[in-house]
Amino acid sequence: MNVLDALRARRSVRGFRSEPVPHETLRAIFAAAQCAPSWCNIQPWRVVVTSGEATQRLTRALCEAATTSPPSPDFAWPGEFPEPYNTHRRECGRALYTAMNVARTDAQGRHRAWMRNYEAFDAPHVAIVSVDRRLGPYAFLDLGCWLQSLMLAAWEQGVACCAQASLSTHPSVLRAALAIPDDEGVVFGLAIGFEDAAVPANACRTGRADVDANVRFVG
Repeated sequence: MNVLDALRARRSVRGFRSEPVPHETLRAIFAAAQCAPSWCNIQPWRVVVTSGEATQRLTRALCEAATTSPPSPDFAWPGEFPEPYNTHRRECGRALYTAMNVARTDAQGRHRAWMRNYEAFDAPHVAIVSVDRRLGPYAFLDLGCWLQSLMLAAWEQGVACCAQASLSTHPSVLRAALAIPDDEGVVFGLAIGFEDAAVPANACRTGRADVDANVRFVG
């Protein structure tokens, strides 16, 4: 699979089979992502990857936290999404909940769908990504390059991912479970595994705006 094919085919997967990804495959994917560019080659991503019982303990702890305490992420989420970003966000949510056959009026179903985030969609592996707080916002650009590199490398190997801000909402749980130091801020997590095509959420497809909506060519 070439890079362009992977870019067009890759998507977020929200339902995984229970079988683990072989360790050598996982390691190869994360090793490939080490090639991602970063400012002055500082390579600021810090990652903890769980497997087996460690994944189950972590997701159980996150589910408990999500039902007993409010979110408290190390880095604040946007308070609102002005246009056109809110339209994109709403269209994404509509596509996902339609695929899951969950109506807007189905409060119980929507709550259950939200809690699936903290279960990492039954993925056998979870990656928690943090960054040295001293580096400031430019380090997030490097994390974005690394994340895309990782997801494309995984897709090429037949391994699916879902990048999740929700997995960062209770950093105290993550620090206790994974020994993440206080001077690192947790930015996001990823669910990683083999796609379960029978999960309704995996029928979701989202569109993209035409390039002219985002890019101006001058000269």
